[in-house]
Amino acid sequence: MILSKPQYDIYSSRKQLNLFLAGQGSGKTHIMGVLSAIYSSYFPKVRGLICANTYDQLNRSTMFRIRQVWEEYFNVIEYSDKTKEGDYVIGKRPPASFDTEWHNFELYNNIISFRWGAVIFIGSLDNYKALDGMEVGWMLLDETKDTKKEALDEVLLGRLRQEGVFVNKNGDLTSTKTDEPFLPLYIFTSPAKVAWLNEKFELEEYQAEIDSLIFFPPKYFKKEIGNKLVTISSTYLNKRNLPKTYIPNQKANLPSYLHPMLIYGSPFAKSGGEFVKKFTELKHTGKLKQLYSTQEVLHLSFDFNSHPYITCLAYQTIGKQVLEVKEFCLEPPKNSTPSLCDEIIAYFKNHVAKVWVYGDPSGASGNRSTISRTKKSDFDVIFSELGKVFRLENKILSSAPSVSISRDFLDLVLENEYQGISLIIDTSCKRTIADLRYTKEAADGSMEKKKVKNPETGITYEPFGHCLDAKRYFFCSRFSQEFAYFLGKGGKPIMTTKREENEHAF
Repeated sequence: MILSKPQYDIYSSRKQLNLFLAGQGSGKTHIMGVLSAIYSSYFPKVRGLICANTYDQLNRSTMFRIRQVWEEYFNVIEYSDKTKEGDYVIGKRPPASFDTEWHNFELYNNIISFRWGAVIFIGSLDNYKALDGMEVGWMLLDETKDTKKEALDEVLLGRLRQEGVFVNKNGDLTSTKTDEPFLPLYIFTSPAKVAWLNEKFELEEYQAEIDSLIFFPPKYFKKEIGNKLVTISSTYLNKRNLPKTYIPNQKANLPSYLHPMLIYGSPFAKSGGEFVKKFTELKHTGKLKQLYSTQEVLHLSFDFNSHPYITCLAYQTIGKQVLEVKEFCLEPPKNSTPSLCDEIIAYFKNHVAKVWVYGDPSGASGNRSTISRTKKSDFDVIFSELGKVFRLENKILSSAPSVSISRDFLDLVLENEYQGISLIIDTSCKRTIADLRYTKEAADGSMEKKKVKNPETGITYEPFGHCLDAKRYFFCSRFSQEFAYFLGKGGKPIMTTKREENEHAF
């Protein structure tokens, strides 16, 4: 059995959280089979957990391949009632010949029992709360791109508390209690631009390094970050274990924009259906704070949703070059317009030039949760509070621009600097970059408005799109003549970007 270098990195890791992120056919479930065989054989008293996102996925894909690995490489086979031979049973009480010294469950549903006494729980992450209450010493999670963040944070990490695997000073796994306890969790998934997973493993911080490696096999990305290990690799690194035609056929059959994700393993590449299609970090982000000037006009654009945060984006322009120098995304309890004004004043306290104000036109109406009780509207608060410090000019649109049309205008700017307009975003503007990366397009071409629920507060909200809205308001107002020209009101027909991404460098 020969493991690829990324597989071996995961196999030999002594970090608590381990992420194997790789293209299709990279041997994710293969290494799951190896790890589960090792832990259940050498540490039979320590219970394990294997999960996939659904039971169908668990049974038809994850466990099917894991059991193949057990048989092919470890000669561990399923017990047969007919022959009375075999090493494990699934979902039923183990036969009398099995060692059950360390377990005696009333029911054995979703439990794998081994002849030598080891036990592995299996479960579905779409019903992750059903896993609450168990105690295990190691976990393997398959295709976690489809899993909710709450499953990991609220349930799974808290279940890792059965001691029994330890690590000695040489990095070897032992059963010696005086050594360091080892309670590992392994995540195996193909990429899908999952915001919480990228954030959990801090992948955005290393994007330039990731992109410089994964597209040039046999290079791949490996990083130890605190108690975490990440490997990101392309399908090419598992080429020896695949049919000769597998990768060429994948390249031929997949749309080219999916190659970076599904073949090269990129956690940032387009997955299809992005609302903004022409944004790329390498082209449209940079370190800009040193370019901010107190002597040049400051442009502030607001969006007044209070959850998950209230938003203001700060821009300066050099001709038609737009620099996003700062974002304000205030979460509760500071998610109000007065608090937002306080933050802006504190940050730009030395600003001398004028400040132009943009934003959601509905912010001119009252009765919003983001305003104070003594003011009529969000913009009343803004002009009252900011006006004490800055010289303000009102650049608010009379009505909100079409979501899909203003997006098309922005895409043209991003793609080819339409009408000479360009955009660079400071790398510190994490929420803005996340919006451009993760916001999806609805079937009618507008912004997808799927909501999530905060399990602690019970509040439902749209996780993405708020910075994008503030950005649309700014661009359509600041470049109103160019936008009118784009709409065909300047003597030329409307130009729109393609709805499908049909080319990529790879």
